[in-house]
Amino acid sequence: MVTQPREWKIGTHDIRFEPPNTLSVKIVGDVRVDEASRIIDLCAELGDKEPFYLIADLSGIGSIPSEARGVASKQIRPEWYKGVVYVGASFVAKAAVKSLSVVFYLAGKYTADVEFVTTAEEAPAALAKQKARHKAKVA
Repeated sequence: MVTQPREWKIGTHDIRFEPPNTLSVKIVGDVRVDEASRIIDLCAELGDKEPFYLIADLSGIGSIPSEARGVASKQIRPEWYKGVVYVGASFVAKAAVKSLSVVFYLAGKYTADVEFVTTAEEAPAALAKQKARHKAKVA
């Protein structure tokens, strides 16, 4: 796993890795196919080494063309994630995430916690709860 904080800028989107295992992605504006691919490649690079926690800030999201959604649905691997906190997700985004989570769960591929919060300020507390639950399961 990456041991130092790192930052990336992919299009208008900001990504930051905080050791030991948290990736924050702030989506700003529309998501092009190439941007979706690069973000997913970054998640794969991290997740193939060790599952991580993801904070996905969708409060500034624009549109996601069907081609970009298709890339995401084909390439994302649920085993990359220990938990995910979505910030500012719309009703439609929440429904999409929940339905995809159910499909992964029923297929036995998804065991990560998923939580929705309204503001970025709420994300650290939601993430701390997920980490505490995981520590309790391991103990």
